[in-house]
Amino acid sequence: MNAIAQTNYCALGKQKNTQRKAIVSNTVTDLENKYDVTFYHLNVNVERTDKNISGNVRTIARVIVAALDTFAFELHANHTIDSAYVNGSAVSISRVGAAVYAILPQTLNQNQTIDATVYYHGIAPTSGNAAIGDGFNSKASPSWGNRATWSLSESYAAYEWWPCKQQLRDKADSSYCFITTDSTNKAGSNGILTAVVNVGNGKSRYEWKSRHVIDYYLISVSVAQYIDYSFYAHPAGGDSVLIQNYIYNNPATLTNFQTVIDQTDELVELFSDKFGLYYFNDEKYGHCMAPLSGGMEHQTMTTLGFFEFTIVAHELGHQWFGDNVTCKTWSDIFVNEGFAAYTEYIALEFLNPTQKAQQMLDVHNSVMSAIGGSIWFTDTANSVRIFDSRLTYDKGSALLHMLRYEINNDSIFFYGLKKYQQQYSNSVATAMDFKAVMEIVSGQNFTTFFDQWFYGEGYPTFTVKYQQAGSLVRIQNKETVSMPSVTPFIRTHLDYLIHRNIGDTIVRLEQTQSTELYQFNMLGTITSIEVDKNNWVLNKISSIGVDNTLGLTSVEETDNMNLIYPNPAQSNFTILSNEKISTVYIYDISGKKVLQYFHAKKLDISMLVDGVYFVETISDFGISAKYKLVKSK
Repeated sequence: MNAIAQTNYCALGKQKNTQRKAIVSNTVTDLENKYDVTFYHLNVNVERTDKNISGNVRTIARVIVAALDTFAFELHANHTIDSAYVNGSAVSISRVGAAVYAILPQTLNQNQTIDATVYYHGIAPTSGNAAIGDGFNSKASPSWGNRATWSLSESYAAYEWWPCKQQLRDKADSSYCFITTDSTNKAGSNGILTAVVNVGNGKSRYEWKSRHVIDYYLISVSVAQYIDYSFYAHPAGGDSVLIQNYIYNNPATLTNFQTVIDQTDELVELFSDKFGLYYFNDEKYGHCMAPLSGGMEHQTMTTLGFFEFTIVAHELGHQWFGDNVTCKTWSDIFVNEGFAAYTEYIALEFLNPTQKAQQMLDVHNSVMSAIGGSIWFTDTANSVRIFDSRLTYDKGSALLHMLRYEINNDSIFFYGLKKYQQQYSNSVATAMDFKAVMEIVSGQNFTTFFDQWFYGEGYPTFTVKYQQAGSLVRIQNKETVSMPSVTPFIRTHLDYLIHRNIGDTIVRLEQTQSTELYQFNMLGTITSIEVDKNNWVLNKISSIGVDNTLGLTSVEETDNMNLIYPNPAQSNFTILSNEKISTVYIYDISGKKVLQYFHAKKLDISMLVDGVYFVETISDFGISAKYKLVKSK
């Protein structure tokens, strides 16, 4: 399957739900927030042929308020609760729809333990309330004919198949998932398969255990007639990581997908290098096949409908962005899906580089297929909005690509991703948490950046004109925006690829106002200019052309150079402008920023090598000026 034409499988599947409304009342939520879950143990009976589920779920939690007399949780009304026990005593329960209340035999005080086991059975509902289909599904693959039963709990559908607390901020410290099924099946889940126990009557119990922190919607089961196709990845700085794949036992399935599956080890190694060592390396990473239209990033074992390079990269990327660090609210889904979407680009960049340019072009074209829309939203009841392909995924990916460009240093950018992973490991985070980390590691302020790209709407369109007189060049760039009522101006750097008769060069300039005029010296004759050729910035180009009416004369070269003294300079120079200077940027001849000063006119350049540089000043009023500087001994 074409790796470029088929993109955002995760989004396309997860968008199918029309709306997800609140499951339970604030009363249940308030009661749930009085305890902190430390452990889940699911012990369930599942077959590949239907949506029946039975068994028991044990929840261990800690009381985090002064006193608690009711243990509340959620379970769909389709399921009958046979009995419930708390701290060894049978408890009476009451139900209002999906809300379940267990009256404790005695009031528990802060820091005391809740050890609750609920026995239940039922047929999981056909609701369409999960991100892809139902919370619990059973059907045959239309492509391969194999029948499977699997769970998919995102966003709020875990309660459709097991009694749980559906609060993102409360991750369990560890989890077990024991699945009893016909011995002709295999059953996949999170963590390590510690045992397969023959329980008689032609049944086997698959005992999966995970010692890692996990959010409720990432716990999973998948049952089918699988074969186990496993191998190892070898990330630097860690032990070998088991790559365990449960593939339909139809022999043609593995033959069809094996080449892509075999690349998983390269992806684990690449992402471990870029984001930090794979956090579940002591357990595994794997895939369980199921007939769904996309993938779901269940922790350590993604549920996947088929194998294609970018979807494998995307779901693996979620193990860092979504599983290790999870969105704090569904409004912050960007920190899951925007990041995972960008891992597709990173995978292509380092493993299939000939495809990366088209991938980012496709991302930009998708975002700009409509004039507005922000990454941020508040309608967390609507799964179509949560998993919006254009905004959550593509604009989220584009934002990260632009942030990388603004930082202009890959070592700092990827170090920031690692620091973010470390700081919020095993926890939850918001987009603003991520922003704060990147500001610290880069020393830059990204408030304007996030205001325009995360909270704001639209994109800029640039009309570029240029003129050359001798060695002096003047470029005018006029910006218009697609959503001026929301985001009236977008400030950004841009790369200008200047084609000359003596060779091409790239100059990096900042658009600080709607009409920006740049002036600098350059050898050679310009034949043409391209703007943002490498698609770093979300934008459209209206036109680029020569305009000899920009008022440039060769006399201005002397005036321009005389505004800084001395020039040439040896170790320092002074800006002679009468303007109050807010920021000074110094760029080398390629356009790379090499120095930055604040509120200074006398600048130290002793650390720079000899050569030609460009000095850009930004006044307190936002006025930009450009100068040529020669550094020499």
